[in-house]
Amino acid sequence: MAWMKLTARGRAGHGSMLNSDNAITRLSAAVARIGAYQWPVRLTPTMEVLLAAVGDLAGVEATPETAPALIEEFGGAARMLGAVISNTVNPTQLGAGYKVNVIPTEATAHLDGRFLPGFEDEFFATLAELIGDGIEVEYLSHQQPWETPYDGDLVAAMGRSILAEDPDAIVAPYLMSGGTDAKHFRTLGLRSYGFAPLRLPADLDFTALFHGVDERVPVDALQFGARVFDRFLDDV
Repeated sequence: MAWMKLTARGRAGHGSMLNSDNAITRLSAAVARIGAYQWPVRLTPTMEVLLAAVGDLAGVEATPETAPALIEEFGGAARMLGAVISNTVNPTQLGAGYKVNVIPTEATAHLDGRFLPGFEDEFFATLAELIGDGIEVEYLSHQQPWETPYDGDLVAAMGRSILAEDPDAIVAPYLMSGGTDAKHFRTLGLRSYGFAPLRLPADLDFTALFHGVDERVPVDALQFGARVFDRFLDDV
């Protein structure tokens, strides 16, 4: 993860006059390039497992070329899972000026960047090209990504506990684009998995509720998860 602040500086002046050194213009062009850029598909081992499972259901071989279409099979969850088959950068904040007829000296933008495990160098090299010259970059947060191998006793126990409650389930892993505490366990040499079993209604766009004013989880989904966790803890 890389949270960044971009700063462009130019020549202040009156809004009624020509100004070829406008900080807002320079920064806006960079932000537009970043927002419009289509990052290439990059499949990590975890996502290869997930997409292979979906591909088997859809009768399509999972490849970088077919990955975007396979991700769409997840419906509303595609906006989350689509963010882990490539690096991503989203502009999230803009700031400049104090009065409509004054060209400011400085303009700022904040970016939320997420890079896949193994593709950090590509991420920063591409981002530098998109930002261009004449813009300062300050890193507000820079955290390494982490991918735990999908194997071992814990993985097997998670699968058994889900299938015991839902025999028709297809158990497969995915990468999480959000930050978690797993990175801290990594420094201790511990394996860490996100395991939050929820059986959700097919018509519920669950990911659209994240950080929303009506964020919620159906009671039935929580009860299902509690039963799965009970089996999992007995198993391990």
